[in-house]
Amino acid sequence: VTGQPVWFCNLHNHSRYLRDRRPCTVPEVGMTDVYHGDLGRISPEDVKHVNEVCEKNTVSLMMKEGDVVLLDNYRVLHGRKTFKGERNHAVTWFESCGEPLERERRGERPDDFMNNLINKTLV
Repeated sequence: VTGQPVWFCNLHNHSRYLRDRRPCTVPEVGMTDVYHGDLGRISPEDVKHVNEVCEKNTVSLMMKEGDVVLLDNYRVLHGRKTFKGERNHAVTWFESCGEPLERERRGERPDDFMNNLINKTLV
């Protein structure tokens, strides 16, 4: 943990405003929307700005047969563009390689990490 403030939000993914303007081949995707904490609408200008920041920091990978990508879901946003063909989606969750996790050394539960991180950097 760097100690730097972070902002986590799925606005770029769950905003109906953005989703309605993207190509999608799976009709059941996108039945959500995002609101402010008081349930007020988020302005299109703010939604566009968040999307621009996400797009500016996007890295594309051209994959070929046999390629594998490992991502840490807590460190990077990830996704894919639409494509034609069969989707092969395999997911595995790794915790550690036999070493005690830092949270275990501190006596924390698995779900405490993100809560503590948010509370330390945002509160």
